[in-house]
Amino acid sequence: MAVRLAFIVAAAHAALKAHAARIDELNVYPVPDGDTGTNMLLTLESVLKETSGCSYDSVEAAVKAGARAALMGARGNSGVILSQMIRGACEVLARRTTFTAEDFAAALEGAERRAYASIRQPVEGTMLTVIRDAARAAREALKEKGADLPAVIRAAAREAHASVRRTPQLLGVLREAGVVDAGGLGVAVILDGLYACVSGKRVEEEPAPEEGGAPDLEAIHAAEEAWGYCTEFFVNGFSGDPEALERWMHGAGKSVLVVSDDDLVKVHLHTQDPGAALSYASRYGRLSGVKVEDMEAQVRSRGEGAAPEKNLAAVAVSRGEGNREMFEAMGALVVEGGQGANPSAADLLRAVERSGAREVVLLPNNKNVVPTAEQVAGMAEARVHVLPTTTIAAGLSAMVGYDPEGEPEEVVEEMREIVGGLRSAEVTRAVRSARVDGREVPEGAFIGLVDGRLVAVGESVVEVAEQVCRGLVGEGAELITLLLGEGLDEEEAGLLAERVRALDEELEVEVKRGGQPLYPLQVVAE
Repeated sequence: MAVRLAFIVAAAHAALKAHAARIDELNVYPVPDGDTGTNMLLTLESVLKETSGCSYDSVEAAVKAGARAALMGARGNSGVILSQMIRGACEVLARRTTFTAEDFAAALEGAERRAYASIRQPVEGTMLTVIRDAARAAREALKEKGADLPAVIRAAAREAHASVRRTPQLLGVLREAGVVDAGGLGVAVILDGLYACVSGKRVEEEPAPEEGGAPDLEAIHAAEEAWGYCTEFFVNGFSGDPEALERWMHGAGKSVLVVSDDDLVKVHLHTQDPGAALSYASRYGRLSGVKVEDMEAQVRSRGEGAAPEKNLAAVAVSRGEGNREMFEAMGALVVEGGQGANPSAADLLRAVERSGAREVVLLPNNKNVVPTAEQVAGMAEARVHVLPTTTIAAGLSAMVGYDPEGEPEEVVEEMREIVGGLRSAEVTRAVRSARVDGREVPEGAFIGLVDGRLVAVGESVVEVAEQVCRGLVGEGAELITLLLGEGLDEEEAGLLAERVRALDEELEVEVKRGGQPLYPLQVVAE
């Protein structure tokens, strides 16, 4: 099964790789950083690296390793949701020793359950709908006489493509933009790859849909837990249900790992009440190797040259040399990434660990990085506070409230208040023609987005930026910061600053050279 798992993952990866660019182009807003296909591909790539050439002692070990790799490599909304689908399928397959048609249908149902459970407010007309429809089609196909594994996978794939074509009927933003759900198409393409793997047949090219796209889903929820105690122990002579034990441990803490090997189970978790965890586990067998460490008191070794542990650190995702310099000058550790290049959960986790702090403020600075950042909050040993900043400009404004020597709770609260009082805007070029929010957007036109909503379309960056800022001033903005990116020359920058200042004689305007790609201007209003 472990060897076959590698082949299956490789087939899914190959299929998605062939269509990633097409999927990237499906975006509700015709901005140049559509990356749904790329994010899903990189998530699968992490699983491929984990499973290729590896030998596992058990099916459970193989699929758990795959699920973990998917989560660690997940990027953006689509990657995180795909990682949850993989995890759900792995949870089903971990309990089986075969990979039959029925096993596949059950795995799809597991993927559906885990994906829906991972979203705070599930939205229909997205990749969630597509995996649900595919799972139902697989289950129905089992009723057909002589239905084998290839037939069931093909039925799921066909229904997935049909579901993708229906997504605009379920989600108005897709219908208006003239696109289908990009993440849903990614799911359908992955199923095509699985079919090719088990059948040996070339997948028939599905007709290109007239509509397609990727809406802005609610961020994946990851509750911030208290620091607590690192608790590890073995349960010898285990008698009971490992899943029941694992469910209880997940309810008692975070960073939970329950690994079983015959009648021996190892448990690891971070919890505020280690005594309760030990008492509950003792019902299943004899405890040994008990280790409990107070993580609030311990000083973790970070290797040679590591700095002493700090109370609070800041990690910011950013692109552009000027932006990096500003974040670092304000005390943040910078992770390169953002528009068009989302960092993985592993990238963010490494930065959090490298900070050497007990608590860390994490600034994703991009709406598509927010869900990945929230996953890190459940993985790190440090207590991670995710501030849902969606632009680099907003992240820089939030850093004004950062004080590494202050009381963490007070500093984080102040930074949250700053973020809560911000309006963020961006100006970029449309990479294709589209109809968005009732407006016709020609290819190559400049477009202005305020808090993710299209508000202006024009022929010049100055024209669009002025419209955007006029709206922000009309809503009561007292301070506007203009963050200049690539493609905005000094003459345009000077003219823009002059026009924005002329909007209100009492308006304070700050101009900074950030150098971010794709977006010649980001604006934040306070």
